[in-house]
Amino acid sequence: MSSIVRSFRPTVDQKKCVKCGLCQTYCPEGTVILTDEGILFDYRFCKGCGVCANECRVKAIEMVREEG
Repeated sequence: MSSIVRSFRPTVDQKKCVKCGLCQTYCPEGTVILTDEGILFDYRFCKGCGVCANECRVKAIEMVREEG
């Protein structure tokens, strides 16, 4: 199994999130999980492309530099 190398990863401000689902719809890897509490990301498969952050209409998702 290969590991994913990425420079950035998405984080979400749950207070801003309106749970519209656009991030989940447009994520090319299907790594966005919509829950009653907000959204989560499956970082095992996220490539850090930033599509979710670009599609977020309320700017609740921010791409941050990956540490480690």
